[in-house]
Amino acid sequence: MATYPNYPFDIKEILLENQNAPDIVTYLVASNAPKNVEISSQQHTDGSNDKLDVDDAPDVTREKIRKIADFLTDKNKQAEVVIHIHGYNTRSKDFENWVKEIQQYITTDALIKQKKVAFIGYYWPSEYINFKSDNKDELVISHFNKAIKSLPIFFKTIYTYSSWGLIAAFAFILAISGLSINDNFSFEFSSFAFFLFTLVIAFFACLFGWVFGSILLRVSIYFRDNYRAVNYGVPDLVEFIRQIDNAIIEQADGETRYDKKKNFSQGNNPRIKLSFIAHSMGAFVTTNVIRILSDIFDENSIPKLSQGNVEIEPSPNIGNVFSLGRLVLASPDIPIETIMPERSNFLRSSLRRFEESYLFSSQGDVILRVASTAANYISFPANTYDRGFRLGNIVVDSRIDKNDKSNSAPMRYGIINQNQDGSVNDDDRSAMAEIGIVSDNTLKTLSDLLSNNSKVTQNNAIAGLFTYFDCTDYRDKVIINNGKISEKTEGVLTRALRQSKLSFVDCLVLISDSIIIDKNVHGGYFQGEFSRKMLYRLAFLGYKDFLVSLKDEPDYQEIVPPIETSSNSGQTPFDAYKEAMIKLSQLLSKQCEDKGIKVFLAPERYRVDMLGEERNRKGY
Repeated sequence: MATYPNYPFDIKEILLENQNAPDIVTYLVASNAPKNVEISSQQHTDGSNDKLDVDDAPDVTREKIRKIADFLTDKNKQAEVVIHIHGYNTRSKDFENWVKEIQQYITTDALIKQKKVAFIGYYWPSEYINFKSDNKDELVISHFNKAIKSLPIFFKTIYTYSSWGLIAAFAFILAISGLSINDNFSFEFSSFAFFLFTLVIAFFACLFGWVFGSILLRVSIYFRDNYRAVNYGVPDLVEFIRQIDNAIIEQADGETRYDKKKNFSQGNNPRIKLSFIAHSMGAFVTTNVIRILSDIFDENSIPKLSQGNVEIEPSPNIGNVFSLGRLVLASPDIPIETIMPERSNFLRSSLRRFEESYLFSSQGDVILRVASTAANYISFPANTYDRGFRLGNIVVDSRIDKNDKSNSAPMRYGIINQNQDGSVNDDDRSAMAEIGIVSDNTLKTLSDLLSNNSKVTQNNAIAGLFTYFDCTDYRDKVIINNGKISEKTEGVLTRALRQSKLSFVDCLVLISDSIIIDKNVHGGYFQGEFSRKMLYRLAFLGYKDFLVSLKDEPDYQEIVPPIETSSNSGQTPFDAYKEAMIKLSQLLSKQCEDKGIKVFLAPERYRVDMLGEERNRKGY
């Protein structure tokens, strides 16, 4: 392995006291890039330590990478890698606790613990701000003070003089008002003097507002975290995956690297499946990492001019040893533009390489709907508000009557594109008519948002590769602390009003709920009892095995015939297998219906996982 003066990440193995899943190992990997460039990665600007309790020398780090490589290449059982990535505004200690919660879940889940998995929580340097915190340096007022202290000289000059100008103007007004009241003092402005005075106040107010607006944007830490995600989070995770790949190749037989790669590829070594769970801005990190790691010169991803019609299917293979498996995005902070079929982008180039893709969203995610959309208003190149929406606010249009524009339009829950007989429309373009956003109190589908002059509506829509879980009205018991489940059932991400559209007032109420009662409108998917099961089983098992796991649910065992978990294996007649999978899908739909979750099942999942057809990504 190449020698570097230091690696751009720290590695910490997390061990459980009662390890009942010996084939699952958990690591916390962190970029050691600094949160602020003037200081070392060891400290925050206030001097507080906000990094993993790891400070290994390069040789120790290399040894840990070799240990992970040994685990993945052990011939006893086929191993997989699942990487979990956090989003914006996340402390390292909170993420470590989060990784431990997931570790606890997967090592006690009856099906997941049977697999051989290297579960990795990846922490990129994120700042933290809140209205309530036991650390005063994380409070909003502290971030305000830091923002003012770090103002550039131009902004600082404007801020100082405009502040004093406004103070002097208001002091003058108060003084005149006081004299008039106490001493019967009479002072009158001439029309011209009044105009000049008003102009001066307006001038200073505009200058002050300009700088103050910049301060507010900095205090939100959104753009700072976005910079860190792009320039630290992405390249460091790329490097980590590359080093694991390199360590596995180094273990192969051969004297030269060329010989090692050749012997590994010809040695009947199966590719190691690489899957991701990403939340919020972590989804942006994930898709950009895959874009960098993907071989864009792969012959199967380059259209041939001589072919006339483009028929290409990009490979899921990454590097020398990995193959992309499952992608699970929760509240992805990615523009809705990325699933429109009008042009290539970072999500499209990544998404079409994964075997399976899932998206959890909520119309009431005000963190994305208000904060992220407003912040990106400055930089996102769109002339309309609609196209700037984020994927985390996607809604599944489940209105029974599509022409009913009222807020109380009757809706369906469960898998809305599944027919009575369990079949699903296998047209990938159907997502364009069933998925959309709520903007200006109007539900607009992706088809409605397409440009009027779009010429690509007949192509396969990348939106159809996702299975969508709209959790706006999701009600369930939630994790409160130390893994304990609450006694009452409640709206997990919103108040679960069962309205087709949330109004502006509803969003204001949710903002209040997130501040006052700490309702997790942005990440509640990881707290709901049922949503956690779906998230983790989809990420670690995949859709087919997740459906099969339902046969062990209470009251469901007697209505489906025995079927194998990983494949049909010839033990169940194929027609019986399909019938069983359709019944299990209907059971999942019923469970989601009971919880208030609207699901759009990707047509590919129906064809591949329920009908047993081969995956076909040609034309994407």
